[in-house]
Amino acid sequence: MSKTRYKNQKESNEAIAKAYIENDYTNSQNKLLLVSKANYRKKSSNLCYSSVDDKGMNFYEFNNNAEQNLMLIERYEWADFSSVTIDHSISKSVFTFVGHGENRDITIEVKGKEVEQVIRNHSSMEVNVVKRPVWTKVLGYRSQTTWKMFMASTVYTLILLFILNALLPASTHNFITGLSLFLFLLSIIGFLVGLIKPKWVLPKFKVKTRKRVLFSYLYLILSCLFIVGIFSDEESTSTPASTQVSSSQNSVTVASKKDVADSSKQKVEKNDSDKAVKEEKRQKAEEQAAKEEAKRKAEEQAAKEEAKQKAEEQAAKEKAEQKAQEQAAKEEAKQKAEEQAAKEKAEQKAQEQAAKEEAERKAQQQAASQQATTSSSTSSSGNYKPFENDPSDDQQSNMSCSGQIKGNKNSKIYHVPGGAYYDRTQDNIVWFCSEADAQAAGYRESQR
Repeated sequence: MSKTRYKNQKESNEAIAKAYIENDYTNSQNKLLLVSKANYRKKSSNLCYSSVDDKGMNFYEFNNNAEQNLMLIERYEWADFSSVTIDHSISKSVFTFVGHGENRDITIEVKGKEVEQVIRNHSSMEVNVVKRPVWTKVLGYRSQTTWKMFMASTVYTLILLFILNALLPASTHNFITGLSLFLFLLSIIGFLVGLIKPKWVLPKFKVKTRKRVLFSYLYLILSCLFIVGIFSDEESTSTPASTQVSSSQNSVTVASKKDVADSSKQKVEKNDSDKAVKEEKRQKAEEQAAKEEAKRKAEEQAAKEEAKQKAEEQAAKEKAEQKAQEQAAKEEAKQKAEEQAAKEKAEQKAQEQAAKEEAERKAQQQAASQQATTSSSTSSSGNYKPFENDPSDDQQSNMSCSGQIKGNKNSKIYHVPGGAYYDRTQDNIVWFCSEADAQAAGYRESQR
C-alpha cells in the first residue's frame, strides 16, 4: 500500500493502517477481528499497530515517510503460549504472554478488554487478570510512584477547587477561606512535628517515614494555599470595584452640588454610551455564535456524508460477496447434479450388463437341460454305465452318448453344464449321459 494512495485523501494514520491490514488479510485463512495501536517490545520512533485474529496477533510498524507505510515485523500464535497476565488501566492494557520460550510484553491501547475476550474465545491459554483498586487505574496513580501520585493529586485538587468555586455561592467563600487558613497553620505544625516523629502525625498510615510526612503534609499545605487563592480572588477583585463605585458616587454628589442639570446630562450621555457599547458587544457575540453554529453544522454534514459513503461502500461490498456466494452455490449444485447423473447412468449400465449376463446364463441352462433330456431319451435302454476317464483328461470322446453330466468320483456329486463348479472339476471325473444315470449311480446334484 503506497504512500501516494492516501496523500490526497487526508486520512489519519490509523485509517491508513486499518485499510492496509484489511487488505493484508484478504487472502489469509485467518479471520481478522480487530485492529488497535500497540507498543511492541521497546519504544520506537514509529507507530506500531496490532491486528488480532482467531489464530494469533500480527504486529506492524508504521512509517509515514516510507513508500510502504506499514510493515509486518512479527506474528504471535495463540498456540505458542500457555498463559497470559493482563493488567488493565483506563487508556491501555499490558499483556504478558508466557510460553515455552521467553515471556512477551505487549501494550494494547484502548481495546485491551476486546483483545482479552478474543483470547478467551479462540485460545486455550490460561487468562489471569490483575485485580487492582479503581483509583490505581487513574492517570498518575498507575505506576504507584510517590512523586507522580503527589503531582497528580495536586493537579486534580486544583481542578476540583475551580469547579467548587463556580458551584458554591459567594456567601460561603469567606468561611471556606478562613477554614483553609486554619488548616494551613495546622499543616505547618504537623509538618514540623512529623520531621521529628513521623508516627505522631501519621496515625493511620502503615508506612510511617519522613518521606511520607514530606509528601502528605506538603500536599495539605499546597491545597490550603490553592483554596485561599481561589476563593479569596472574587473578594479581592470586588474591593477595587466597590472603591471605584464609592468614588464615583462622591464625584456625582460634588458635581450635583455644583450643577444638577449638568450632572443629569452627563449621566444620560454615559448611559447612552454604555448601552451602545453593550449593544455592540452583544452583536459581536451573536455573530461569533452564528459562525460557530455554521461551522458545527458544516462539520456535522461532512461527518454524515462520510458515514453515508462508508455505509454505501460496505453495502456494495456485502452485495458483491453475496453474489459471489450465490454463484459458487449454483456451480456446486450444478456439479453435484452432473455427478449424480453420471452415477445413475453408471448404475443403469451395470444393471443392464447384469441382466444381459443373467439372460445368457439362463439360456445356457435351458440349452443344457434340453440336451440332457435328449440324452436321457436316447439312453432309455437302461445302459447308464459311466465312463471313467484319466484324471488329467476331461474329454468325453470315448462316450457313445457324448454325455454332458460331469461327476466327481470322490465326492459323489455331479455337475450340469452352466453350474458354478462344472468347469472347475478337472480330476476324478465320471461322465454320465443324463442326470437320471448319475442319480442311479448314487451321485447327488451340486447345490451351485
